[in-house]
Amino acid sequence: DLTDEQLLDIIEIIETTKIDGVIATNTTISREGISSENKKEMGGLSGKPLTERAKEVIRFLSEKSNKAFPIIGVGGIHSANDALEKLDAGASLVQLYTGFIYEGPVLIKQINKAILNRK
Repeated sequence: DLTDEQLLDIIEIIETTKIDGVIATNTTISREGISSENKKEMGGLSGKPLTERAKEVIRFLSEKSNKAFPIIGVGGIHSANDALEKLDAGASLVQLYTGFIYEGPVLIKQINKAILNRK
């Protein structure tokens, strides 16, 4: 939910304080584009609704920092392709939450296989 200006501030803080890396993005309180009857509920939203915004934030952080630190990509990873897109956007690693719950442990194997098949 951070603006580009806030993300630039975060890059500066990471570089100034020598933080080893960052996790981007986890949950959102935004309900933009959500049509579910539950969209008015409070709290952070996770899973598929985060996929595109998470990818945008990862790409922004990676490009604006010149890949100066590792980015752990998270948010809306429900398939091997979702994970590959996060890596292509600039993530060094990916982290799963909701996708792991709904897709199960087989998702980890599918992601690993997809990464190995790219090489």
